[in-house]
Amino acid sequence: MANATLSSPLRGLCPAPFYDASKFGFGGSVEGRFCATIPTLGDCCLPCPATDYLYPEDFKKWYRAAEALNLVGLVCMAFLLLSFICLPAEQTRRHYLSYCLIIAAMFLALGFVIPFGARPEQCYDEITPNDMYTSLTCAFSGAFIIAGGISIAVWIFIRALSMHLQICWDVMPGKRFFYWAQGLGWTIAAAFFTATITVTGVSFRFGDVCHVNASHSLADFWGPLLAIAGAATLIQIGTFAYCIKVYLQSMWNDDKTETQSSMGLPSYTTSIKTRSPRVIYRRVRKVVYLQWRGITIVVFILVDVVFFSVIFIWLNSITSHATDKIKDAMPFLLCLIKNPSSHEQCTPLAEALFVNKSTVIAILIMLSLAGLQVFILLVRASMFTGWIDLIRCKVGSKREFVSLDAHKYAVGPHQFELEQVQPSIATYPVPQSADVSPISPKEKGDIDPYRRSVTGTPEYFSKEAAREYTTPTLSFSTPRAPSQAVTRAEWDPRATHARGGLGFHPPLPHEDEYQAENKI
Repeated sequence: MANATLSSPLRGLCPAPFYDASKFGFGGSVEGRFCATIPTLGDCCLPCPATDYLYPEDFKKWYRAAEALNLVGLVCMAFLLLSFICLPAEQTRRHYLSYCLIIAAMFLALGFVIPFGARPEQCYDEITPNDMYTSLTCAFSGAFIIAGGISIAVWIFIRALSMHLQICWDVMPGKRFFYWAQGLGWTIAAAFFTATITVTGVSFRFGDVCHVNASHSLADFWGPLLAIAGAATLIQIGTFAYCIKVYLQSMWNDDKTETQSSMGLPSYTTSIKTRSPRVIYRRVRKVVYLQWRGITIVVFILVDVVFFSVIFIWLNSITSHATDKIKDAMPFLLCLIKNPSSHEQCTPLAEALFVNKSTVIAILIMLSLAGLQVFILLVRASMFTGWIDLIRCKVGSKREFVSLDAHKYAVGPHQFELEQVQPSIATYPVPQSADVSPISPKEKGDIDPYRRSVTGTPEYFSKEAAREYTTPTLSFSTPRAPSQAVTRAEWDPRATHARGGLGFHPPLPHEDEYQAENKI
């Protein structure tokens, strides 16, 4: 749109490169137009996108770089999220506050990544930028930025509150804190997201990314965002002040850490109020050592949130009152009229009226670095080791354990025919009383059990060597009729050395001698 011909009928009475607002309708983001009322000429507007006339040509490279950084941050946070889900807790040190912060940062990164891949059209017509109603890409981009910005602020506040309770009050947040945090955290973020996207809306303001509109944004988005960030900042400052106080008290009262009892021995109590400064300092130092990542994340994100909130509020104030100061803008307007084709000569005058390029670039880069900051402070070296072990376990072949000396005794399948068993059997003589043995013949004329058949199988495994099974007389494996019951045989207790009936106990051989020798 910016390269339209200088003699377009849509310009009306306005000099090039301006267009006459009366020649256009009300589609797109009408409030995003840069228009000014010039006497005898009417409402003259800058061509869309206005950033091409407010900032030099290299500004496009910077917001493209910001989008690329968000893509890298999104990949890194996806790695963190997958590590928390797939790897053991010992290797990731995962926590629900880290989960929620990563998801919020991913929302913010998606707001920059979507237009990076889609390359949407920023302008609805020659002077009007697109908004969420005229561009689907703008709607998704702005929605993710709003959701990510407000969610990050909420979860940074909850994280700061959790650390404050642990460090200052020695209270470990439990399940009740978890449920309250999940309920209030996502509910507050959803409420402000709904109010902002429905009442304020988003449109293309800087590059391919849609940002919150100026009207009603202070009450719906920037005000609550600053309030939550300010509360988190106060809590964090209070935590730092308490740590400094404990450190100074431990230094001043180092010699009075223990109270002496009447017996000259140190006496200790478990009350928090009566703890010595040295004991409190050790506890605080341990908690801070364990929570230094969370403390650093809170500080970094709070700086980012407060910085871009203040800059955007200042930018909204400047753009909304720009038409009220035509005299201040006349040098810039006259420069554009004199140089309609080479408007880069007028960018220094534009930066003097609006937010300069360095500040806008700083906002975009700080928003893009939020995901990378979260990744750097939450990633651990054990995660990479865990992924290597997991990939080796899943991809590597499962091998059985085999002794290094097993190859010495390796034989083919055809040799597993009890060849190695024969010497061991021949070593021990067969008992003469073994009448029914699977490897001994009944009579001398039977088949030799050690003689091989044609197939190489011992003869005692053949059908000819099979023994006929005789069911024992007292077998009850199958039901019998009462008439077939066998008469009870007489039982001699002496044969089994068991107790006899009616308490009779026949003496064992040499029992009398054993009792006589061991009689007390």
